[in-house]
Amino acid sequence: MTTVCNRLLGFTAAAGLGLALLQLMLPAPPAFSSDRVTLPLKTAVVVHEDAVRLADIADVSALGDKQLRQWGATVVARSPLPGQSRFVSMDAIRIRLKQAGIDPAAIAFQGPPDVHVTRGAMTLPVERIKQAVEAQIRGRMPWRNEDVIVDGITFDESIQLPTGELSFQILHNRNETFLGRTVLALHLLVNDQPVRRVWVNASVTVMADVVTVARPLGKNQPIEPAHLMVERHNRAELASDVVSSIEAALGHRTTRMIYPGTVLQSSMLALPPLVRRGDLVKIIAHSGPLTITATGLVRQQGGKGEMIRVVNTDSNRVITARVIGPGEVAVDF
Repeated sequence: MTTVCNRLLGFTAAAGLGLALLQLMLPAPPAFSSDRVTLPLKTAVVVHEDAVRLADIADVSALGDKQLRQWGATVVARSPLPGQSRFVSMDAIRIRLKQAGIDPAAIAFQGPPDVHVTRGAMTLPVERIKQAVEAQIRGRMPWRNEDVIVDGITFDESIQLPTGELSFQILHNRNETFLGRTVLALHLLVNDQPVRRVWVNASVTVMADVVTVARPLGKNQPIEPAHLMVERHNRAELASDVVSSIEAALGHRTTRMIYPGTVLQSSMLALPPLVRRGDLVKIIAHSGPLTITATGLVRQQGGKGEMIRVVNTDSNRVITARVIGPGEVAVDF
């Protein structure tokens, strides 16, 4: 009987020794399966990136270096838009940890069931942008700088951007005239990364010297200096054929009645006729080194440079000639 008991005791001791050796040979189970880490959650946090990480919303000082790098960098939620807030629940945190391969049971969270997360933001430097827009317009416009007024620069000033180093680019349409209402594209970049495009409106006023009528002018009335004055007007409100100097209007006659204050246009003026219907004129024709002249009878009046009908009295043929001076017309070959 004693012998059997000794054998049983020997077998038990041997089995226990074998089990201990087997446990030493097997890999150790993960730390979180046996030891839970306690992480206090914060009540409210401010983040500055697109993603919310565990280290942002929890006190991770209890983690070791390896866990701190792995667990602390785990994304647990998307950040709200700049300047806005959201709540991240404890349940949502556990789900994201599990998706990242971390056993949620290894962590004991303490604190509020939801963390209030606010995204940091910065506002637009409004005056700095307005100055840059005006500089862009003045640097690209075809007008003299002293003739231009740039105002009415407007854009959405309430925009909030992610925090970081702000830079921007201002682009204009290829066909932009920089006259009147002008639209430009403002591209906003934070840390050299594009984040937003904003449309900017501006008003570009270009002043120009124009001739206006100081006294009433009747139809076919010759223009004299006392009839005119020079004023500055907004180019955007002017016709394309405005007269810009008094000298350019002198020697002309009016084609219609013109009232005081009217901006003078070339279509309102005509040169006085140099030849009239029934006048005898010299017809001049050039052919190489030769100059041929003949006598003609004017069929219609005309001013300098105008084309009129003339009868060649030698051949009795009607020709078209250009008025070149009093009593002279020219035929072009």
